[in-house]
Amino acid sequence: MSKELLEKFDQVMYSIYDKALKLNPPYRAKLFRQMLDDHGGKETADRLLATVKPSQGFTELYLRGKENLCTSVEYLVLTRPWRELFTDNQLAIARRRLNEIDCQLPPDDSL
Repeated sequence: MSKELLEKFDQVMYSIYDKALKLNPPYRAKLFRQMLDDHGGKETADRLLATVKPSQGFTELYLRGKENLCTSVEYLVLTRPWRELFTDNQLAIARRRLNEIDCQLPPDDSL
């Protein structure tokens, strides 16, 4: 796992927060932002994927329209090159959460 890839992943995770602010209605994911500030992108994603249920943010994105789930951590971790940072189990959790609500998976999700 390269330091450069992890740094870029941090940036992309912060962009999720910024994109959520532009939704209608906007979603201010304060807890997500605090997790990013405290733990960084990779650890935040690890923590969110380790929960039994999807996060409040996942639910809020869904309530604003299923198409907004392309902004979710679950969707992001299934895309390249970020999927390299996660275990098969973590990817399966992300995939399952999206499948459970019939959300289209990323085009580059190969499993």
